Amino acid sequence: MLSILFFALGLGRIRNSFDRLPVDPGYEFFEDTYTYGISVLLKTEGGYLDIPRRIFAEVVTSFPIRQTGNVGSLIWLLMVSATAVFVAVMMKRIHPSKILAIACGACVVLVPSASESQIGNQSVVKWFLILIAIFAVSLPEEHQLSDRFTAILVLLSGVSNPMTIVIIAPLALSIVRNRKLLKSQRTRLIVAAFILGFVVQIVAWKSTGVGVQKYGPPVYWFWPGAGAFWMYNFLFPPLTLLLFIGRSFLPESRGIPKPSRFIVDMAISGLVLSIVTYLLSGIGDRYFVVPQILATCVTLLYMYQNFKSMNSVIRLVVVTNVVLVCLASIKWYEAGWFLSGGPKWSEQVDLARDKCAVDSTLVIKLEQALGTTDLPCSAILSRS
Repeated sequence: MLSILFFALGLGRIRNSFDRLPVDPGYEFFEDTYTYGISVLLKTEGGYLDIPRRIFAEVVTSFPIRQTGNVGSLIWLLMVSATAVFVAVMMKRIHPSKILAIACGACVVLVPSASESQIGNQSVVKWFLILIAIFAVSLPEEHQLSDRFTAILVLLSGVSNPMTIVIIAPLALSIVRNRKLLKSQRTRLIVAAFILGFVVQIVAWKSTGVGVQKYGPPVYWFWPGAGAFWMYNFLFPPLTLLLFIGRSFLPESRGIPKPSRFIVDMAISGLVLSIVTYLLSGIGDRYFVVPQILATCVTLLYMYQNFKSMNSVIRLVVVTNVVLVCLASIKWYEAGWFLSGGPKWSEQVDLARDKCAVDSTLVIKLEQALGTTDLPCSAILSRS
């Protein structure tokens, strides 16, 4: 039932962008799969490995080219609903509230910042994996997943996203405070998974000669015309996470309960991820999503755990935070123009096939929201 609920919520978000090939990765990413075959799994993109994303490309290109946009959108729906179910189940392991679990799972599907670049885009598997890894590593001791399974999740995230290494921060702080943790088999296994994934990415990156910057010069502050979307999604999540971290370091105070260790660990992971991605690449909507999901989840959890013991001011602050998130989720529910603009991919392929039936030597320009993809008629006809 949760899968159906989250799938339906996701489908509503992409009803205007379904069958429109996402600008990222764009069709050229799939062209790599046609060109290199299975060996493309080890091909870097932007200087780093992204193996799960390449696997999805193999799935997409096994269907006729006309269905590329549809299949890619469907894969995103399956990914986002599965990730939302995982988050909901993890929250249910910690607390008995089904409403809390469903609300946190829904945050994954409804996150406002995803509307500009991630909705319907199967390439964002690396961000879903890093979110799953954060939850798995942060779980309280009595609710932890098995050591091996947790390490596998961390390693899978590591070979798809070099940023995985930064979410080791809470574990590293725990080790600094208590060196005895290094004697734990679980700790050693998880740390080894973090390091192995990062080493693989470093080796891949060094072999390409590609620089750190993937999308051009970074922008570190709001530009003229930057609206509420950018200001809210850039500032609100990290500030929320910072408040929870700051409160954990302050002494006990009546009416202002300290957050649990689980909340603090997730907040640290989200804040460090925000800071590192900002320093490396500036303001980018693709970097807002995971910290925003974490900020909303920890706020809901904190409210559930401590609402009765909060003073009236803190209650107002927490409730206002939740209301703002709900309003933002409604305002930026549908996919933005970046993903929903341009013609449908299947219609473009149909037009191309008609032209190729007349002259098979043509090179056809297939329109996307931004730019075009040039394909010879031989490729279009053979993949139909």
